[in-house]
Amino acid sequence: MSARSTTGRAALRPAPARPRGRTPAASAPRLARGASASQATPALEREAHPARMARVAVLGASGYSGQEFARLAVGHPGIEIAALASREHAGRPAAALLPGLDPRALAWGDVVAPDALEALLEEGAFDTLVACLPHGAWREISAGRPALANGPARVVDLSSDFRSDGKDGYAYGLPEAFRSALAGATRVANPGCYPTAATLALLPAAEAGWIAGPAMIHALSGVSGAGRAPALRTSFVELDGGASIYRAGVEHPHVTEMERNLARLAGGALPVGFTPQLVPMARGILLTANATLARAITPEEALAAYRKRYAGEPFVRVLAAGEWPETRAVRGSNRCDVAVTTLHGGRTLLATAALDNLVKGAAGQAIQNLNLMLGRQETEGLSVHGSPW
Repeated sequence: MSARSTTGRAALRPAPARPRGRTPAASAPRLARGASASQATPALEREAHPARMARVAVLGASGYSGQEFARLAVGHPGIEIAALASREHAGRPAAALLPGLDPRALAWGDVVAPDALEALLEEGAFDTLVACLPHGAWREISAGRPALANGPARVVDLSSDFRSDGKDGYAYGLPEAFRSALAGATRVANPGCYPTAATLALLPAAEAGWIAGPAMIHALSGVSGAGRAPALRTSFVELDGGASIYRAGVEHPHVTEMERNLARLAGGALPVGFTPQLVPMARGILLTANATLARAITPEEALAAYRKRYAGEPFVRVLAAGEWPETRAVRGSNRCDVAVTTLHGGRTLLATAALDNLVKGAAGQAIQNLNLMLGRQETEGLSVHGSPW
């Protein structure tokens, strides 16, 4: 199948065997305690509103986040993958690009070249574009191909290109912090994995005005966060059996994003020092944040405040006192585990978070945002359950 002949529901089509009006169990995680049951939309009502469906073209489908988005999307009742675009893999069967998915469950087509997307858009093949490209690439494409950037009804960008706090028409897509800006949005900039973990770890304290000084953030990251392009630093021999610090201090580009988020939440500047560390695991982030507090906060007060703030959030779990997050518990899920206490007579905050960098840190959060953009149930198509082994 040529790129030009791929029209309508071209590259991937959900298998017709799925009963209409039913949602797979994995796609409807239970809301956290305190969440409103009224958030759920009956399946038959969803069927009656075709405008709530999205026909998606995934640009950059060969990368880790693009593949993860496709994996999650094929189980979503409101998302149809209409095209997978990859410059390197154009013309290959989609099943070869996504070996984890079973081609027997889908009517497969071929991967298309990015250059074919404008024609497919004009033909009505898709109405939503999810850009899973390296930083800088989507901004460049948007400038050079305005029809592709402006034509789709919805765009979700997983790079850092348009995360500048609402500028360029993109809403910043961290629902737990800025949900009101996402319902009905047409352009969303998905947060970075490190800023997602850091913001969720510090959000209740920042909103309450507790933090007096700079936040010092340390994070262990799986190697998939570096992307799929081959590099010596992320090769097996260089990575296995060790851990390394990189771009420490204020050098990492995610520092600006963290500071911008915390300033919005705290109502004033909150400097960040950041130490990212690469560890020999494929996926996951384990983050620790420390900050001086403006007043003494007991560990019990801190925990109670975090539990109250996140009581209605289906994808944030606040752990009990003495329990700490671990990456394997959230692997494959859209859940972020958070723990908090205070030290030194209540004057130092210790907050921690764990998430899967490819799910809550990328593709899963993109689907969470897309649900809000479509007016669907926010948890649809996403799991709160991890796969620890």
